[in-house]
Amino acid sequence: MAQVIVSYDREGEKQTIHTGSQVLGDIDINYEGVPEDERGGTAKQFLASAALYCFCGALGKALETRGATYERITGTATLETGLDEKKRARVTGIALEVTVHMDEEYGFIFDRVEKIMQQGCLVTASLHNAFPVTYKLHLED
Repeated sequence: MAQVIVSYDREGEKQTIHTGSQVLGDIDINYEGVPEDERGGTAKQFLASAALYCFCGALGKALETRGATYERITGTATLETGLDEKKRARVTGIALEVTVHMDEEYGFIFDRVEKIMQQGCLVTASLHNAFPVTYKLHLED
């Protein structure tokens, strides 16, 4: 199986994730000047972003593979948190809402792909055993 390796470095208030990717490069997280109460949530934002990015990429590829063309794909990921039985903070769910902007002539392809995508993508399907991941897809022309 393939491996992805990233590395992490922290110096004071600056944190860097070295992705090793030509596309992403290094991701810098700098808390200098940010009040303590506004620093939380970065990891949750990364998780929601990764889920949404992976899902939209898989959706686009599924449409293209079946001959559909689209103008764009837009979406949001809503990550919810709560407490487990030991009162530890945990992610309790992710809801993805995605809209494909394309001509309605591809509606029959969209309908087929929508059913397939309810199974998720690499990232979201990997989370299914941990917590609920829900998908809402829309077609707009």
